[in-house]
Amino acid sequence: MDSTIINRRTLLGGGALAGLGALLAACGQQANNEAAASASSGAPGETAAASAAASKSPSASATPSTVRGYSGGSKAPDGEYRKADWQGPAQNVPKPPAPEEGYREKSISGLEKTIRAWVLHGNYSIQTGDYSVTNTFISPSFKEELDFADRMTTLYKKGGWVIDGTHNFVANGAPWSEDGETYIWRAYREWKRVMYVQPDGSWESFDNKKGANNMWDIKLRHNGKTWLIESTTLVEE
Repeated sequence: MDSTIINRRTLLGGGALAGLGALLAACGQQANNEAAASASSGAPGETAAASAAASKSPSASATPSTVRGYSGGSKAPDGEYRKADWQGPAQNVPKPPAPEEGYREKSISGLEKTIRAWVLHGNYSIQTGDYSVTNTFISPSFKEELDFADRMTTLYKKGGWVIDGTHNFVANGAPWSEDGETYIWRAYREWKRVMYVQPDGSWESFDNKKGANNMWDIKLRHNGKTWLIESTTLVEE
């Protein structure tokens, strides 16, 4: 049997997620450096990115407080990354590299590379409103996630932006499958805060104060050509 093909035995092995844990730690470090990207995942009825709004008490301003300008108060020189703030969206957000070779393979390696690309490109998308690559990792059936991406794209196009919103996932055990085709990976979602600024300057902010409601089951399926994320489901604690 080809050892690279995913099967129940290899996925339930203790070492199956060793490489994945390392790669996600690297993703988290990249997000912490704030020069790499920022993201969204999803669940039936809500996405992980949007779950902040559902699970946290928001701070909100109904009165326009600012208009879109430059983060940091001025246009950043070419190549200088500046995170978003109350004055404007992030500037010169570095584009993630193309997905690693072999990410489409129906293998543990392919699964890892797909998740890595999804996290990095999703973090880029939340800072820019550009979901053109991020959406390629999402199943067409995952409407909630695609709808969230559409809302963020529209927000940026209309002159709004997002402050913070980046996240990381830390593996909680190995993936498993009940049918040999669809695989579930349980992971803890790390995030601090997200603020949605509307074109008129009004805003909503959600903080992750207690770290609760952040365990998610991420369901992926290989469609014969590539891995696609079908849903993310909040694990009740």
